[in-house]
Amino acid sequence: MLSWSLDIRSLTVVLTFVSALLSIVLFLIWRSRKTYPGFGFWTAGNALNAAGFMLMALRGMIPNVLSIILANLLVLSGSVLFLEGVRCFRGVAGRRILSLSLVILQALGIAYYTYVIDNVGVRIIIFSLFMAAVSGLVAWELFRNATRGLRFSLLFTGSLFAIHAILMVSRVIFTFLSPGPHDLLAPHLIQTLTFLISMLLGITWTFGFVMLNSERLEVDLKKAQVELQRLAATDFLTGIANRRRFFEAGEREIQRARRYGHPLAALMLDLDHFKQVNDTYGHAIGDKVLVAITAAIRNLLRDIDVFGRLGGEEFAILQQETDLAGGRATAERLRAAVAETAVDAGNTVLKVTISIGVALLSPDDSGLDAVLKRADDAMYEAKRSGRNRITDAPSAPAVTSGTLLL
Repeated sequence: MLSWSLDIRSLTVVLTFVSALLSIVLFLIWRSRKTYPGFGFWTAGNALNAAGFMLMALRGMIPNVLSIILANLLVLSGSVLFLEGVRCFRGVAGRRILSLSLVILQALGIAYYTYVIDNVGVRIIIFSLFMAAVSGLVAWELFRNATRGLRFSLLFTGSLFAIHAILMVSRVIFTFLSPGPHDLLAPHLIQTLTFLISMLLGITWTFGFVMLNSERLEVDLKKAQVELQRLAATDFLTGIANRRRFFEAGEREIQRARRYGHPLAALMLDLDHFKQVNDTYGHAIGDKVLVAITAAIRNLLRDIDVFGRLGGEEFAILQQETDLAGGRATAERLRAAVAETAVDAGNTVLKVTISIGVALLSPDDSGLDAVLKRADDAMYEAKRSGRNRITDAPSAPAVTSGTLLL
């Protein structure tokens, strides 16, 4: 059971050392690890708390302007920095005017009830009300719109500040209803509880700040990994699947088509006379043409279609649930759309055409390479026949004996 004779000055000294230690720990993390905006505010907030509690512990030994006015101002300023740090961490615009106003108003109130009317109880009420308001605002900023991936640490840290706000409001009520101490450092149960719980909360929410930073770092690392995977599977210029990604997805489409006995059409597309475009207008215009043509094609494809750039001006498409006639119909729409696509080349407007080969997956195809090879051969036949046209690939040749037909 708590004793009424606990030395408040000793508790204040302990709070000073704890706050200073927490500030040092945060400073070392801040300077040696990746931290996010706001972490520096949390570090400075603990430092101000340490300075404020140190001045409180020296009450009676130094002038009141330091041990009362400045001490209370520093402690509230530390909490205000916690608030600004949370807003900065969450990417919310700071409210510096509001924060500064709270500090100034508290300092004026404490000064009035120190030099005009010396009343310790009213000073405790003023300090506690302002601390409750700031802690409540910190809790609100942490609670609202809890981000996925950070929800636990946001709610955990926010709950600590909510508890502190409740503690400060309770301190106001008990101080108002009871005579209260005539000296802040006089032994008193409410003061003892306030300092002990504040010390525990300060340690715990500092851990919460570190946890917030660590969890956000983990979230960002996961996002970076996903982005790297996307980049590794995406053609850097056109944004569609690159060769590796296309073949990975294509093999799965082949397996699915064979498993369920569904038709699958493969289209090979190649821009006509693309080398002349690069030679005449430069590679920058050539890249612009590739991007425009890719966009025109993608707008006509279904979400389930696999579309990839295999290299240079060569593209491939796989269409599930599509027979040879359906694949040819798609190819005709793509051919017409590309022929109508105009690309600004500075002093002129470029229009290019494509040749397309269409092949249907056959039970005799050994895999994706086989059906693409037949579509590719058909595409080159379209080029030999005059370009800007579509050619169907013949069925796959019969497999020699000894090979299992799928």
